[in-house]
Amino acid sequence: MSTTLGQRLLFAPGPRITVEPWEVPAPTAHQVLVKISRSQVSAGSEMNYLRHGPEGYGLKGPRDAAMSIGYMAVGRILALGDAVTGLKVGQRVVTAGNHSSHGLVDWSNPNAVLDPIPEGVSDDAAGFAFLGGVALHGVRRAALQIDESVAIFGLGMVGQLTLQLARLSGVYPLIAVDLSDARLAQAKLGGASHTINPAREDPVRRIREITQGAGVEAIFHCTQVASMLQMLMECGADRAKIILTGSAPGLAQIGLQTELSRREMTITGNYGRGLDQPHPYWPWTRKRNRMACLRLMAAGDLSVDALITHIVAPDKAQGIFETMLQGSDAWLGVVVKWGGADN
Repeated sequence: MSTTLGQRLLFAPGPRITVEPWEVPAPTAHQVLVKISRSQVSAGSEMNYLRHGPEGYGLKGPRDAAMSIGYMAVGRILALGDAVTGLKVGQRVVTAGNHSSHGLVDWSNPNAVLDPIPEGVSDDAAGFAFLGGVALHGVRRAALQIDESVAIFGLGMVGQLTLQLARLSGVYPLIAVDLSDARLAQAKLGGASHTINPAREDPVRRIREITQGAGVEAIFHCTQVASMLQMLMECGADRAKIILTGSAPGLAQIGLQTELSRREMTITGNYGRGLDQPHPYWPWTRKRNRMACLRLMAAGDLSVDALITHIVAPDKAQGIFETMLQGSDAWLGVVVKWGGADN
């Protein structure tokens, strides 16, 4: 197979987003070439890059560097290296690709991502299995129980998926908290029993009312605002669990004696580091969580298409990312559609 001419997005703070051509090489022996139909936006991570540069994304480089970012994509296998087995040309897969028309995957890497997509799951939705995996890891870490009280702060994609997965765990009440009425309305459709807009009512007081003064037993921090942590602790019951699911840069100031110590609260990070391969004590790998989310999408138990508000061509990416940087009312799930997509 000869070299293919593709396209990819380059990102720089500002935002400055450009479409650049690139030569896609033929796959070597252990590589798989995927023709991308959709690349999904991970808003938390990608907004961090546009606001803070490579450091905010976990990369090295000057703050104004233009880089190819993104890690969620869907497409069909276009070509296989001679040493690749277990896959076939034309197979529809989720892969960890940047925002690009093509992706090359080293299949000899044990952490390579080429997850098969079940029938009934759209290309638009399938790539969000990555964020679903993040949400599911947090729900597993919280070890939710039937009728356990839960509050979710921040109803972006990760928050919405966390809410739906918490609903599947049988929790009640399931309280959604966000400044966007549109996102709260979507959370209600996703299974929230109560919604709170902090612009109109005090979340601490309202959550205490809903829980007859006890506070909630599990709280998911799905926002990018680190300083909210103290308020979340004030919403919690004795021995409440707080799961840090959002990508929140910066520092938080919290009360150690009154909230954390005397009320025996637990604060748990959610990142999935070191879970590409199973451990004896924790079998839930990133891949297993992604595959669970794809299965739930196919079964209709996890509604992702309803969360997608924008599907844009690559040359329209600048406008949608500018909108995203301005606030959360006008968008939720964002997808880039690449040329030649067949669905």
